[in-house]
Amino acid sequence: MELQVSGKGPVVTVPISAVIDSGTRQVVLIQLKEGRFEPREVKLGARSDTHVEVQSGVKEGEQVVVSANFLIDAESNLKAAIGGFASGPTATATPATQGAGHQAQGVLEEMDSASGTVSLAHGAIPSLKWPAMTMQFKLANAALLKDLKPGVKVAFEFVERAPGEWVITRIQPLDPHAGH
Repeated sequence: MELQVSGKGPVVTVPISAVIDSGTRQVVLIQLKEGRFEPREVKLGARSDTHVEVQSGVKEGEQVVVSANFLIDAESNLKAAIGGFASGPTATATPATQGAGHQAQGVLEEMDSASGTVSLAHGAIPSLKWPAMTMQFKLANAALLKDLKPGVKVAFEFVERAPGEWVITRIQPLDPHAGH
């Protein structure tokens, strides 16, 4: 038997297996392009046996990782579970204090000055309990890319300007002669 409980029109849904629930936040991993993923905090709505409504955080047509073959019921389990993704880079859903800065080192893989973004393969980030991964960051301003080029090892600082929006506020080559 099917019982309609609301008069909502079409809604965005994802398979329940796509949601990583830390107990304090619900996150899905969005595939930006092959091998590149972005964690997104989502606000969930109605559920069925197999799918859950996404009220915010994911747009129709975006690809989400659905083969997260684990259940997470506590924040402490999140890092270990995310570390189980051996086939590709991932990020955890550990909340960051808005405006709090984080520091990391990595390799500048791609730069897009038109969109103001960079792709960095960075090491583990203990302040966020993130494993090493490759991800895209926004730049606070385009001048940060001065004297940098792909392949350069860098040290950088970043903040979470909005949920899931990671913005680099400082970046510099680890070898001062590498960017020239």
